[in-house]
Amino acid sequence: MKGLFVTGVVAVAGVALAGCGTSPSRPHLDPDVAGKPTWGGCREHSLQVSDYTADAPGEKTALAAIASYRTHGDHVVRRPAQDHRAARWLLVDDTNLIHASLELTHTDHGWLVSVVEKCAT
Repeated sequence: MKGLFVTGVVAVAGVALAGCGTSPSRPHLDPDVAGKPTWGGCREHSLQVSDYTADAPGEKTALAAIASYRTHGDHVVRRPAQDHRAARWLLVDDTNLIHASLELTHTDHGWLVSVVEKCAT
């Protein structure tokens, strides 16, 4: 009886694991964003911190707020917030080199870019 139970458990586990490999809910990464973005050989960074008045008008979307910082052919990689850092929007070229890191603030009036970090060299 014990052997039959173990065989049943193994069979159920095998079917469950086989189904996991074909799950349509698995995330898909395009080849150009599959690697971890880096600053490359950048040794010095410039940092711009903006402070806005309480009623400053912002953009309707985060992508609209960062549009003026984009360059032709780049893509956006969003790094989620962590315990010690706010969320970041990385602007990355096709070789996964970061050309800008942006922090956004969302207010009742829209999205505003509050921090801009770029390579200074």
